[in-house]
Amino acid sequence: MARFLGVDISKAKFDVALLLPNSKFKSKAFSNDQPGHAALLDWLGSHMQPDEPLHVCMEATGHYHEALACYLHDRGCTVSVVNPLLVKRFAELNRIRNKTDAADAKCLALYCRDQSPEPWLAPSAAVRTLQALVARLDTLNAMRQAESNRLDVAHQSVADSIRKVMTELDAAIAQVKEQIARTIDDDPDLKKRAQLL
Repeated sequence: MARFLGVDISKAKFDVALLLPNSKFKSKAFSNDQPGHAALLDWLGSHMQPDEPLHVCMEATGHYHEALACYLHDRGCTVSVVNPLLVKRFAELNRIRNKTDAADAKCLALYCRDQSPEPWLAPSAAVRTLQALVARLDTLNAMRQAESNRLDVAHQSVADSIRKVMTELDAAIAQVKEQIARTIDDDPDLKKRAQLL
C-alpha cells in the first residue's frame, strides 16, 4: 500500500507531512535546494521501508515546485502536481482551517490519499535543459537591452565600459543560442518538434 506525502513548497523551503498508517503524521521542513532534496530522501528512508511505494502531492507554485518534483520523479516516486484551488476546496469541504505551512502539507497528504490525483509527467532531461537555456537567454537579452538603454544616455566617461559589457553579453548570448541549437539537434523528439514549427 502506498504512503502519502504532502509538500507545501515556497522559494526558500518546503514543509512535508508523511501520512502514517495510524492516520497520524510525521512532519519536517527542508531547504528548497539540492541538499534539502537529498535530506528529504534520507528522512523518508528513516520513516519508510525501502520498497514501500510513495505518492507525493504538491501544489503548482509557479516554478518553485519544479526542481523537487523532478528530483523525486527521477528517483521513482509518484508525484502529483495539483491545482491549488482543488486543494483549497478539499480543505473547505473537510473543515481544515489551520493555515500554516505544516497544516497545508498535512492537507495535501490527505488530498493525495482521498483524491488519488493523476501522476505528473516530468519533462525529459533535454526539455529541462532547453527550458534552462531559454530562461538564461531571456535574462541575457534583458541585460543587453538595459545596457543599450544606458548607452543612449550615458556620459562619455562610461560609454566605453557599457560597450564592453554589451560585447561580452553578445558573446554570451551567441554561446547560449549555440547550446540551444545543439540541445535540439541532439534530441530526436525536440528536433522533430522544431521541424514541425
